[in-house]
Amino acid sequence: MTIDIEVVHEHALSERDLAMLRQLLDDCLPDTFIGRTYVKQLPHFRLLARDGDRLIGQLGLDFRVIRVGPEILHILGIIDLCVRTDMRHRGHGTRLLDEAERTAAGSRADFLVLMADRYDIYLKNGYSNIRPADTKWLGIEDRETVMIIERDLGDCFMAKPIAGNPWPNGQIDMLGYLF
Repeated sequence: MTIDIEVVHEHALSERDLAMLRQLLDDCLPDTFIGRTYVKQLPHFRLLARDGDRLIGQLGLDFRVIRVGPEILHILGIIDLCVRTDMRHRGHGTRLLDEAERTAAGSRADFLVLMADRYDIYLKNGYSNIRPADTKWLGIEDRETVMIIERDLGDCFMAKPIAGNPWPNGQIDMLGYLF
């Protein structure tokens, strides 16, 4: 079995890809996407893992700047890594993370950043929990801006350095929504 991973800009996704993404995301994360391909906002681009014509995994990527204390960081945010349940534990998630790292290395990104509810795959792939992670972000619910939220996200905030620098100290201002 050969799994191919391709980079697809969000605006260039075909209707067929969108239909497969909806199915994959609904299967992997039930009651979260409800027929959509995003929760808070569309990613800038995606890594799509395919077995022939079948979509088996995806990882959204969001390139942006954030502020940590006085520093401005370029980050590549990882959004909604998922692999079909019947294709898990075969290294496909790790391959998607490796491709995200290659993509980040070819960009101006200082860090890969994500919010995790499970840490195992990320810790095995060189990510660290950021603690404390006093974070400020734009709250979005049901496709509507609701408020600015400030909270310690040390229970889910993870990062991996790309440029070799350590994570700086200070409040994290996402300068927008939380992916």
